[in-house]
Amino acid sequence: MLPELALNLSRGCGNPTGFAKLQPGEALVDLGCGGGIDVILAAHRVGPQGRVVGIDFTPQMIERARETVATADLRDRSIELRRVEDMAETKLPDGSADVVISNCVINLCPGKDAVYREAFRVLRPGGRVAISDVVLSGDLAAELRARLRSTWSGCLGGAIPEEEYLDTVRRAGFAEIQVVAHHPFSPEELQAMACCPGEAFTPAPSTDDLAAVQGKVTSIKFIAHKPLASAGVVATTASTQPAPDTADGRWTRNSSGSESG
Repeated sequence: MLPELALNLSRGCGNPTGFAKLQPGEALVDLGCGGGIDVILAAHRVGPQGRVVGIDFTPQMIERARETVATADLRDRSIELRRVEDMAETKLPDGSADVVISNCVINLCPGKDAVYREAFRVLRPGGRVAISDVVLSGDLAAELRARLRSTWSGCLGGAIPEEEYLDTVRRAGFAEIQVVAHHPFSPEELQAMACCPGEAFTPAPSTDDLAAVQGKVTSIKFIAHKPLASAGVVATTASTQPAPDTADGRWTRNSSGSESG
């Protein structure tokens, strides 16, 4: 199911498609699609009648995602890959998605509140987020946090305490937060996360700094819902709604995963 290139490019801290409870025909947005592994997994689950939009910061990752999607035999799936400068400004239509997923990316965004407000906006009433991300489970000395933040692209630099993270989700309007799992990082996993996406891009923290954060950083997996607008609203699947035909909001069927918008 998964091309080798997608596996080699995977830098996540979980598998949100594994607990998002995806259904055939749903419309999904992946915030921070990277090399495309979750786009591919989601496309298999939502089927030919569903839609998947993968979003990333850099043209290089969009190009890599395009390559992996092209080798995944998904010609009958509706897939769009879209580059954005800010994850909080996707330019997707309001209420156009049933599900928003993200895999170890929102921790990299300084404006986490804005990103979750954007996820809330693009979801239909009754839609949900399925998130795997990195949070702090213990206190770090101020000097240590400053050193980690100096290499923000490493997945430790933007990590915040778990309750503060979940409060961010609540402030955006989400409800019914269900924590699916926690996974404390092993020393080897912690080393890999601290250097994400690789030591060529992010220098490794010192051995002492890694030892100081051991047991205080974990991945969290959770689902949260966008409430229905009113008690009388009947939830519908976003993919059954009329799709906009404007250039900057279009959902496109494209098996090669070309960039749009």
